[in-house]
Amino acid sequence: MSKRKAWITVAVVFCMAAALLLGGCGKDSQAEKWPTRPITIVIGFAPGGGMDVMARALAPEMAKKLGVEVVVQNMPGAGSGTAADYLIKQPADGYTIFAPSSAVATFPAMANSSVTSKQMGMLAIPIIAEPTFLVPKDSPLKDMNDLIALWKKGGSTASNTGAGGLWHIPQVLAVGAVGGNVKYVPYPSGKDTAFAVVKGEVDWGTSGALMEAGAFIKDGLVRPLAIFSDKPYPMPGYGDIPPITNYIPALKDKIVAGAGWRGLAYKKGIPQDRLDKLQEAVKYACESESFKKMVKESGLISASYYGADADKVYEQTMRVQSWLLHDLKISRRSPEEVGVARP
Repeated sequence: MSKRKAWITVAVVFCMAAALLLGGCGKDSQAEKWPTRPITIVIGFAPGGGMDVMARALAPEMAKKLGVEVVVQNMPGAGSGTAADYLIKQPADGYTIFAPSSAVATFPAMANSSVTSKQMGMLAIPIIAEPTFLVPKDSPLKDMNDLIALWKKGGSTASNTGAGGLWHIPQVLAVGAVGGNVKYVPYPSGKDTAFAVVKGEVDWGTSGALMEAGAFIKDGLVRPLAIFSDKPYPMPGYGDIPPITNYIPALKDKIVAGAGWRGLAYKKGIPQDRLDKLQEAVKYACESESFKKMVKESGLISASYYGADADKVYEQTMRVQSWLLHDLKISRRSPEEVGVARP
């Protein structure tokens, strides 16, 4: 055997041994080691709101599974459209993920962003929102019937997190069901939305019952009149908040369309092995005892949608809410313009 052939033989043997030990010769070793640097979760709202609290509870648990730091970055603007656009501009490498509310489902109608389910997939939807109608502590409105009368009269102001946002959709559905007329005022987060009610900057508002408005309710700074649901909401330390269907029965069939959620999303195109690791880490975090404790203590409504199931929820919500806004003639474009078909 010539020296050249001998060296070739040695190289082949070495490569075969490496393949057995490392899973293949010539493969990208970085794929095996991923992730090798911190992963960022971007949030489309200001600190202190429900999305911020959820993401900061998940981040350290995800880090345990991934072996790198998971940092949270707030990027408010355009009802979370700014953060969604940022996600899509990043490389599809898994190092940037997005914590959206169901506000992203209205993008096709409200044009806050061009992002749809074609560009973005869901890792998980762990929390269902609890939209609650609030008034200031000294408001002359004593119950939901008084608020409905104000809507019909016209001219009232209401706080939310922007057109098509998590707290705007239930407002539109409820006000529209009774033929009311309201001026909506956007704020950077659900907590800011509730605080606007506390300060009397608006006549009423809609926000999360406990995570965002809870402290204000317990301190008597705002009064919850109803929750956008067909069931009462047993708020810890307060008592039951009555369902909106007690006052507007016609909303019973629209509760699903108005109910919101909070989740984690990714830019499509991530290599499958990295996506698998992200999904494993998110599920691990959502099912951790610390996260479950936060959900319980915050009085949140838990959900367990992962991967394809979470994608289905996103797709359905997007089609229903976007076309609903378009049919109510408050959209900025037809969902068809971005390829979203009627449900």
